[in-house]
Amino acid sequence: MTQGRRKSDRRLGRERRRESDRAHTASWGDQRVQYLIRYVFWVLYLLYFKLGVPVTHAWRGRALMEVVGGVYFVLTGAYLLHARRHVHSIVRWRLAMWTDLLMVSFALMMDPHSASPVYLAYIMVILGNGMRYGMRLFAETIVGTFSLVAIVTALRFSSYLHAFSTVTVFFLAFFVIIILYAYSLTARLEKTRLLLKSEGSLDLLTGLLNRRGLQERADTLFQSLSNSGSQVAVLFADMDRFKSINDALGHHTGDRVLKEIGAIIGAAVRDSDVAARFGGDEFVILMPDTDVERAELVARRLQEAVARWSHEDNISLSMSVGIGVAPADGLDLESVLQRVDFAMYQGKQADGRGGIRGAGQLPDPA
Repeated sequence: MTQGRRKSDRRLGRERRRESDRAHTASWGDQRVQYLIRYVFWVLYLLYFKLGVPVTHAWRGRALMEVVGGVYFVLTGAYLLHARRHVHSIVRWRLAMWTDLLMVSFALMMDPHSASPVYLAYIMVILGNGMRYGMRLFAETIVGTFSLVAIVTALRFSSYLHAFSTVTVFFLAFFVIIILYAYSLTARLEKTRLLLKSEGSLDLLTGLLNRRGLQERADTLFQSLSNSGSQVAVLFADMDRFKSINDALGHHTGDRVLKEIGAIIGAAVRDSDVAARFGGDEFVILMPDTDVERAELVARRLQEAVARWSHEDNISLSMSVGIGVAPADGLDLESVLQRVDFAMYQGKQADGRGGIRGAGQLPDPA
């Protein structure tokens, strides 16, 4: 029992960390605004150096400035187009963030002023990325900022030493303090928010989301479908013969079974997926940017894992799965689940327990 509790606690901890990383996953509209702001800073970058600010001797030549600015313009446009089709992409978030940091660092390298206003752009990059996409990316942005500032300082040490003053010291000190304070404050707020939210959004028995948490996450995913052109696979899993386990072995054993099923599902899904206990012995998995074929592979792996566990524990249990894909099978979670649930039970009637049936194979339920 103690081991099972430790496993459940670890699953709760993993889910909270996942929720922290995904908590600020911005919608397509929010990310679009973020990319437009990047273009605003790009314009400011051009104006700042074109309106008479000299370029450092180490990076003489405005042609180079315009080439780098052009590359940044093109990359930002590419990220924007990708975000329109794939709203949830950790790789793109990181690439865009590092592109921002490198661009700001290049501008800092070009600016002869030791207390350059370009430092404010670092703060915008840190807050804009970290507060949207979770604490891990927040920390990565801060480490990247301090590392790049150190590199620029080392490369321009002689010119900085010549322009060094008390104003420079206080400017850099405030810059560092503001960043660290923003991170500390955000981390505390995030920890409190997740603690409060977990009480209402997590299923404490399995460590997965409950129905409320599932609906909250589904709202974000489904809202982006019409704009992004992406798709979300929906798996609805029902445990066969679970009622007989409760009746024959008691609810204590039934709870242990549900904990193990929660662990199996939690280990099978990606960080970008949403896994929830829908109610009783029913589970739902949402898989962004996943087609029917990929969803069926995941369903078969889950069935095999459940079969291995039930055989080892000498418990007669199997998993029936229905699969649907939004928006083809519905534009919201409720409509997709209706078709997926119908498909699963039609599969049970036709093929017996432990089957997989796609909603696309069936007509609309009456």
